[in-house]
Amino acid sequence: MNQPAPAEDGLGYAAYAFDFDGTLADTTELNHACVLTALAAHGITVTPQWLAAEPVFTARQLRRRLGIPPASLPQRTFAEAARAHWFAHTDRIRPIPAAAAAARAAAEHAAVAVVSANYSDIVRHGLALVGLDDLPWTIVGRDHVPHPKPAPDAYLHAARLLNIAPTRCLAHEDTDEGITAATAAGMPVIDVRQHPWQ
Repeated sequence: MNQPAPAEDGLGYAAYAFDFDGTLADTTELNHACVLTALAAHGITVTPQWLAAEPVFTARQLRRRLGIPPASLPQRTFAEAARAHWFAHTDRIRPIPAAAAAARAAAEHAAVAVVSANYSDIVRHGLALVGLDDLPWTIVGRDHVPHPKPAPDAYLHAARLLNIAPTRCLAHEDTDEGITAATAAGMPVIDVRQHPWQ
């Protein structure tokens, strides 16, 4: 059942969508460690410098970059190893105070969503770890859509759940893939790498 759209805030947006990793929480160190650990579980060793030079976090992206076949790094077993490491080392997640303040301010006047290329259970757990789980989030993860970012599916799905036109939702992203996804969905987007939190 569709819910009525909330009133627009003073900037003309009825909703705010936030990426999670790197936008609402600093997960860079942990995510890199998850990739390195999952690769090692498949007998593949790369240096942290190699990964940092072009950060990629899915088996498909990594296979392409490494030039290896799917059988050498299956998505299922890669994801299982990465998830296990993530949940075992959540102490490495750091809050981003300015982002938290922006999210709380947005939630006072508009709907808020987290739209992530990560899995929704990881996002929910991560929000709790950085003290943002009390906000009325609509959460869309890679497990909710057929195609993750940079495809627009996740942002379009969030707009449908919120019953808000994409053009009335302001997205916040910290990656080129995320910006591509939000833009393709028809949402205005702020690149938080270029524009400090207000």
